[in-house]
Amino acid sequence: MNREKLYALVKMSPELVDRHDREGWLGLFSSTAVVEDPVGAGLNRKGKDWRGGRDALSRFYDIFIAPNDIKFTVNQDIVIGSEVVRDVLIRTRLPNGAISEVAAYLLYRGVEEEGKLKIESLQAHWDFTGNAIRLLKNNGVKGITASTVQFWNMLRIQGLKRVIVYLGAMYKGIFKKGISMVNSFAAAVNSGNENALASLFDSDAMIELSAGKKLPAHDLLKAAGKRLHVEVSEVRSAGWYTSCVFDAKMSEMQRHGVAFFRFNPKTKKIVSARFFWNE
Repeated sequence: MNREKLYALVKMSPELVDRHDREGWLGLFSSTAVVEDPVGAGLNRKGKDWRGGRDALSRFYDIFIAPNDIKFTVNQDIVIGSEVVRDVLIRTRLPNGAISEVAAYLLYRGVEEEGKLKIESLQAHWDFTGNAIRLLKNNGVKGITASTVQFWNMLRIQGLKRVIVYLGAMYKGIFKKGISMVNSFAAAVNSGNENALASLFDSDAMIELSAGKKLPAHDLLKAAGKRLHVEVSEVRSAGWYTSCVFDAKMSEMQRHGVAFFRFNPKTKKIVSARFFWNE
């Protein structure tokens, strides 16, 4: 997949959001695209939804994009294979003037469809509950009013069933435990403690390094020896994922990027870890 074309496609998304170009934005996505924003709040699929008429992705646009003024500040972009990771701050001015600022990691996947490059999926990793609390705390009455109006718009446009799924992001997930385990991951790697590292992962868990290189999680320290040092920051959880910025050093090699840790809802352990950085 052409790296430059994929990156240009992804960069168009916030530009079209800023211009309120509804059809242009929807046109970036493939016919079967899925948007999960935030992760853990259910899927918005392109195509007709259970109510018929407007598809779920169109409904998503009409609720969360159309009424608002949205600006993106990009801290880092990573393009690997068919995927793009963006570390962003999303500043949203709601119709009554309330301001929401959301720090997020966005993971896009591209696909070729009928000879054209399209976005196949988008996962937005950000702290649903924390951002809801900050909206109310920082905006007072305006925040309460904006949240109430948006809630009723969701009911009107999406229906009760979808709203219940969306609100599940507030209580279904790994949350603080995931943040603690990602910090423990860094501590175990830096101390070379294989037992401590193994205790964080399911037995068949895999670690995927940039460009699709995979290895069993329990082999990480064996492969790296004691030369590997990892620092994590901006750690946040969404659904059954915890993500972060990382800095890794091994001998003369240094890498800076974004990592996504996926947790098993049953065992509450890491089932996969994906590390993205620009080569």
